[in-house]
Amino acid sequence: MKEHIFLPKPIFPRHVCFPDFIGGYRDFPEHAVNREFATTEVNLDRCYNLHIVLDGKGYVQEGGTTYELTRGQGFLYGPGIRQRYYADAREPWNIRWVHFYGVRLEELLNGKGLDEPWLFGLSELDPIASLVERLLGLGRTYEVEDEYATAGTLYELLTRLQAMATQLNVPVNLAADKIRAAANYVRAHCQKPFTLEEAAAIAGYSPHYFSRKFSATFGMSFPDFVLEARILQAKRLLASTRLSVKQIAMETGFSQTSYFSKCFRRAEGMTPLDFRGLHQE
Repeated sequence: MKEHIFLPKPIFPRHVCFPDFIGGYRDFPEHAVNREFATTEVNLDRCYNLHIVLDGKGYVQEGGTTYELTRGQGFLYGPGIRQRYYADAREPWNIRWVHFYGVRLEELLNGKGLDEPWLFGLSELDPIASLVERLLGLGRTYEVEDEYATAGTLYELLTRLQAMATQLNVPVNLAADKIRAAANYVRAHCQKPFTLEEAAAIAGYSPHYFSRKFSATFGMSFPDFVLEARILQAKRLLASTRLSVKQIAMETGFSQTSYFSKCFRRAEGMTPLDFRGLHQE
């Protein structure tokens, strides 16, 4: 069995999730995928790629490690990441897949699959398999009025998956590394008017996901981090130069001297000039 079903774009543009391409393989030992980063093949630069193993076995390769997957297990790739997986030659997996996209999926899926494949095992396969088959059934006879049932079935599948799946592979925390790299860049260029969207783009994440991960990594919001970086830079200039308070405010990204003085007093408990007098003595 080899089944490919492509779905049209939905009329309603803001479904939480919607399938782009669904299908399955059974008794097909030739099934093998080798996709590079940022692949545009079957829209996988913008879609998640979910596979569920119903029977047989196959393999996922990641970071020099090969993982064997069997009945009741599966994997999820986020948009654009490298993909390596294939069926076992003797016992090829009976597998179903869904390529999907949507609104704020990083939040719904808690960041799974964004840096590396999420490999999981299911406590119960039947409820998940039933939802996948329902989705395939809708796809085979798809009509315009099936749009909402299709979106709803996929949403139920993803939320049940979150509740019933346990991770098989130990994640390498690439997200934290990317967040720190973006933070270091922002700190080094804090005099520029950085927005959350610009910083998120440096890390390669959506603004919502970046904001949440940034707060978890640093224990403060992104705006508070930028403000802290600017105050630290101002303290260095106050202690080591003769630049005026107005000049320092401009050098550290503050558009108004009064606002700079207010932020400095709130952070340090004294005015910029008092800080200078204390540290230049």
